[in-house]
Amino acid sequence: MTALITGASAGLGEAFALQLAKQGADLVLVARSRNKLNLLAETLRGEANGQVTVLAADLSSADAVDNLIAEVILRDLKIDILVNNAGLGVFEDFLATTFAQQVQQVDLNVRALVALTHAFAPGMVERRCGGVINIASTAAFQPLAGASVYAASKAFVLSFTEALSLELEKTGVTITAACPGPVATHFFAKMNPTLNAKQMDQPTPVVRDILRGFERGERVVYPGKLANRLGTWGARFLPRNMILRLALKTTSKLNQS
Repeated sequence: MTALITGASAGLGEAFALQLAKQGADLVLVARSRNKLNLLAETLRGEANGQVTVLAADLSSADAVDNLIAEVILRDLKIDILVNNAGLGVFEDFLATTFAQQVQQVDLNVRALVALTHAFAPGMVERRCGGVINIASTAAFQPLAGASVYAASKAFVLSFTEALSLELEKTGVTITAACPGPVATHFFAKMNPTLNAKQMDQPTPVVRDILRGFERGERVVYPGKLANRLGTWGARFLPRNMILRLALKTTSKLNQS
């Protein structure tokens, strides 16, 4: 079994690498920092017997995504599990930021995820095994003023994943969307004010929950605190204007501006 993990150098990506390595998987680690990936690869090679391949790439670049796919094919790596974990969130008002900042989220959170899924899922279907884990968010369930493009990108990930899961449900391939709440990773480290530990889940148990749901063939997984799932129910049943304003209170506390 070979698993390709994006955003593998820290946080959830690192936790995925550690847990999948313990399960005996060969790993393809992808992130921007080759140095961080090499350090993680050394750790993994010392703890597990699987092969570890490091491929540095900035997946917000379309060319880098294409080059990554080409490199995987050139090395004849058969990807059995794809973990689309790399992501970017801009928690600032839309007009207070540059277009480049906002569209980078779309390129990484949406375009790269779709491109890698389209590249590697056909091999899984052909072999009638494996699957894709796409990291969405509880942000996928409602618009977030102050993080408008980020929330919209995660809504895309959730919708795309659920639809693709249905398309492939008889192929032996599992397609799972994970919808965590805040997780104690570098993603939230620079938020102002900083979230405290009690408000966040830890990466290791979150990834454990995700992998357990994936192994069960679940279409959507809500890892971590029960409050994460309960919060998505409110987004479905409360009046839309109320949800918009409640969500704004949350993003206002995290807004960097």
